[in-house]
Amino acid sequence: MPATDFKTTIAEFLALGRRLQASKPLTGQRVLDELTAWYRDIRVNGASLDEDADMLLLQWGATQPLLVAEPTDLRGFGDDELKFSDQELKYLGFTRQVFAADEDEDAEFDDAAVQMSITLGFAPADGSEAGSNQWINTPDDIEGGKREFLAVPFVQSLIGVPARSVAITVGHCG
Repeated sequence: MPATDFKTTIAEFLALGRRLQASKPLTGQRVLDELTAWYRDIRVNGASLDEDADMLLLQWGATQPLLVAEPTDLRGFGDDELKFSDQELKYLGFTRQVFAADEDEDAEFDDAAVQMSITLGFAPADGSEAGSNQWINTPDDIEGGKREFLAVPFVQSLIGVPARSVAITVGHCG
């Protein structure tokens, strides 16, 4: 299985994000399939699966999405530079969280871990959204994790719907 260094992984994610954003209409199913395939096929040097250092996070519910026009690396941005929608939207979130610190024993999770996220916004939220999340801990868990995610009624209602907004970002976890 191919492994890449951390910087290359981030560049590959941003390129994947650009390809996805260019494909219209973009649906949760397409993002789920592309992101899980990438997670299955590419390992990150220094991110041990046994140490939960490379996992997928699937989320759903309501959020005020970040406003970014294109895939963006936010690691150099300050909180005051970020702009969010004025309106809460129903959303599906897809995140690969990586902590590639095997070679640096002093690395702190909050300083070194990165989340590569795709957030799809849909119709305005009405306050009744049951938000939650689900982790896929290893590539061996992908099929079961996808089945569980797709069994959630809220997810079922949005997974095939074209997204109204898309935010593709890389950022620190902490």
